Amino acid sequence: MLWCNEVCEEFAGAAAAEFSAQALPAFLKSLGSSCSPADALLEAFVRTDNAFRSELDIHRKSKRITQKDWHPGCTAAVALIVKNKLFVANAGDCRTIIARGGFPFALSRDHTASCLEERERVVGAGGQVKWQVDTWRVGPAALQVTRSIGDDDLKPAVTPEPEITETVLSAEDEFLVMASDGLWDVMSNEEVVSIIRDTVKEPAMCSKRLATEAAERGSKDNITVIVVFLRPVSTAERIY
Repeated sequence: MLWCNEVCEEFAGAAAAEFSAQALPAFLKSLGSSCSPADALLEAFVRTDNAFRSELDIHRKSKRITQKDWHPGCTAAVALIVKNKLFVANAGDCRTIIARGGFPFALSRDHTASCLEERERVVGAGGQVKWQVDTWRVGPAALQVTRSIGDDDLKPAVTPEPEITETVLSAEDEFLVMASDGLWDVMSNEEVVSIIRDTVKEPAMCSKRLATEAAERGSKDNITVIVVFLRPVSTAERIY
């Protein structure tokens, strides 16, 4: 069985996020069983980035876009379940965690310029990283994230290539949480798991409760949350 879920976060206009939400799953589906799940995920991210930037070029040449400095981009996270294996691909500062035996385990790493390894990768690819105001940022656009779809003015330093993790699912796995940094900026992994366990009798409300709580805590960024239950709970559907 193959199942896919995706989170795209807008940080420079909705164009990249809206495009990616449609294109990335389509590319992933078209790759099908022609390659491994990890290779398919990597290729889907790269193809989505190429397709989006090509469309931007067409719009610019047709003069339908008047802002010459308009370089939209978005982060993206994808979860793919094949049989009993969970593959998570992440490019940017979205985060995916799994609740296993009551404890949270991160399945992705935040790609921001505050991460030394990411700063070194950006510089090695010809990009510039500077400390601005309160954090490290990339290039003249002062972008915090170091991986994204779009942001063509910062390519290739800001790469669309995701990091991919593979996890064998077990009976201890309860649920998966995929969310943009608007949630993680104000809430720890442990707090997220605690809130979901407190709301589990109404599984359809978990995402809404997390987003509402993040807003009440003063989150100033995009708040996108997906909660996927991995075993039966109330009306939740088993997916593997």
